[in-house]
Amino acid sequence: MEDIGEEMVNNRINALRELMRLRGIDIYIVPTADFHNSEYAGEYFKERSFLSGFTGSAGTLLVTEEEAGLWTDARYFLQAEQQLSGSDITLFRMREEGVPTVEEYIGTHLAGGGVIGFDGRTVTGNMGNRLKAIAAERGGSLKTDEDLVNLIWSGRPPLSAEPAWVLDIRYAGEETADKLGRIRARMKERGAGVHLLSSLTDIAWLLNIRGNDIASVPVVMSYLALTKSECIWFVQDEALDDKVRGHLLESGVVTRPYD
Repeated sequence: MEDIGEEMVNNRINALRELMRLRGIDIYIVPTADFHNSEYAGEYFKERSFLSGFTGSAGTLLVTEEEAGLWTDARYFLQAEQQLSGSDITLFRMREEGVPTVEEYIGTHLAGGGVIGFDGRTVTGNMGNRLKAIAAERGGSLKTDEDLVNLIWSGRPPLSAEPAWVLDIRYAGEETADKLGRIRARMKERGAGVHLLSSLTDIAWLLNIRGNDIASVPVVMSYLALTKSECIWFVQDEALDDKVRGHLLESGVVTRPYD
């Protein structure tokens, strides 16, 4: 991620505010997250860093018409102070006395009938439900169907699609087909018709496949849906070679586009 000055930060925040005005959004949230709630995020997902200039691995940026705030924990207080210096972004030191959480801040700043916006793919269901409740208390709503930062991020790194590979059975310990069988047996016990996976590490374990889509984490950007008769892996086609495709065929796994 490039080093940017306070003027560039302020310009990017103001560009986001203009999009917020056009869409009737009062508060916009930019978390540090990919579409899978991974502990670490690839370059494509570093929207918070792009907007704020703060490059720490944890933090949430929140933008309103009048204020922008960056929430991060004690590991990054000094770094955030330095990287936010001179910008219009206020540092909120998480878990310090008198400092509101992101949700508490929204609860006190969202006007009646206000709209909270964020890219719904980057927020967990639990947090999304809490934000929905906050909005409902004020007769407001959520707007989650658009990534506003993408509209102002020229030169954004592409979504990673590094080559995937098959983990040898010597290291995997169990064939993919056997793992699928065990999960299907548990699904039958629980009366489940479909089992959905968005956790990249879970998918890597289940399919005995590894990748390089996150630095130092051998995973492949993907989702997976398992039913009684099908295992569907939603993955970028360019990440798969003939050996991987053969492994998937033998294991009874079909693929569909990641999107």
